[in-house]
Amino acid sequence: MQAMQCTAQGIPARAIASAEERFQTEAMPHVNDIFRTATRVLGDRARAEDVAQEVFLQAWKSFHRFEPGTNCKAWLYKILFHCVNHHRRKWFRFPLLKENEEFIEANLEYSAPVPDNLTDQQILAALDKLPSDFRSIVLLVDVEEFPYKEAAEILSVPIGTVMSRLSRGRKLLRESLTEVAKSYGIGGRV
Repeated sequence: MQAMQCTAQGIPARAIASAEERFQTEAMPHVNDIFRTATRVLGDRARAEDVAQEVFLQAWKSFHRFEPGTNCKAWLYKILFHCVNHHRRKWFRFPLLKENEEFIEANLEYSAPVPDNLTDQQILAALDKLPSDFRSIVLLVDVEEFPYKEAAEILSVPIGTVMSRLSRGRKLLRESLTEVAKSYGIGGRV
């Protein structure tokens, strides 16, 4: 009979290997998605690299709590937004947007649809200009294609907040892109 090899913590080596394999197959394929979203949310590649590393470090440390068969990408995004919020508190001291939401809502007006012939760079620049709460929702729902319910769980906000911020974020994005299009002589109000 062969003796079972264990780690210093008494965990069977076979369990570690299978956890590593599961982590590699379930979590690691999402590295690029996590990094891309972190870059968009933070607007700084160096900080996004730090946050993405933190996400996967936290994911690895708590992978025993991940329930197999559930959405690993959504689980990683929840960790991502937790890390982003933690790092923002550490790096910045921004005032809360909630105080300004009513002001923004009251002062928004209808904008014409955005023309189709804008460059990706112009769209990304407009996305980067959105306030962070709106940008996070737009990224999760429109770019990463998470359902409202999962976006709400990832950001730990009610689903109504997701729908409200998504609507406002899309409207701000549409207005920004309409202005870009007008500057190139595309479209305009009739």
